Amino acid sequence: MVRKFSAVLTAGLLSTMVAGAGALAQDAWSYSGGKGPNNWYQLSPANNLCRTGKSQSPINIEGTDPAIMHRLITDYGVSPLALKNNQIRVDMTYAPGSLLKVGRKNFTLMSMDFHTPAEHQVAGKVFPMSIQFKHRAADGNWAIIETLVKEGDENLAAQEIWDHLPLEPGQTVKLPKVLVNARDLMPTDKSYYRYMGSLSTPPCSEGVSWYILKRPIELSKSQIDLIRGIVGGDTARPLQPRNNRMILDARPQ
Repeated sequence: MVRKFSAVLTAGLLSTMVAGAGALAQDAWSYSGGKGPNNWYQLSPANNLCRTGKSQSPINIEGTDPAIMHRLITDYGVSPLALKNNQIRVDMTYAPGSLLKVGRKNFTLMSMDFHTPAEHQVAGKVFPMSIQFKHRAADGNWAIIETLVKEGDENLAAQEIWDHLPLEPGQTVKLPKVLVNARDLMPTDKSYYRYMGSLSTPPCSEGVSWYILKRPIELSKSQIDLIRGIVGGDTARPLQPRNNRMILDARPQ
């Protein structure tokens, strides 16, 4: 049923949905207007790094340095579907127990969310969408994997989620019997670019390890358009200054 609605939405109701979502801006911050990225630092003292930080994300990935790096081991289990439309983004809370292993360090997969367009660019190339997988270690450090998405064939693994997307602002969908594995939304080849940055949303905390996967996955135009339509437009922070940070082109050991 949702799949049929998706087709109708992209054919004729997308503009109506965008207008409705725009009128219901999320209270704390937004991606546009007076609560948009240029003003995040004004919304709370906790957001000061959004203006003063020197290692902010996202950035354009270029001028990389080759380096021998650890492989990304995604030791993920399945999770019951738990989606929320928070008016500016659709995200999924992941069940405990799934790990990202980078060398000797383990990070727990906390959530994943969808951005249109992708927040990071690669040599100036803009991708229409990305999926970010947010992990946190026991010491509080963050590691975020970003899967870039290009337009192509329908993604069957993604459609298992798309069939149940929360279409209304504030809506939550919890389906204990619908199980998904985040690893299915990543390319098999997990070669990556790595740099140190920040959360790309308030409070823009720094010290975040970013892993941008080199190989994009494909989603269909209607799948990408549905995400954009639900949240009412773009959900990507503008590119931030690189400030001479090193970007590593990882060559797994």
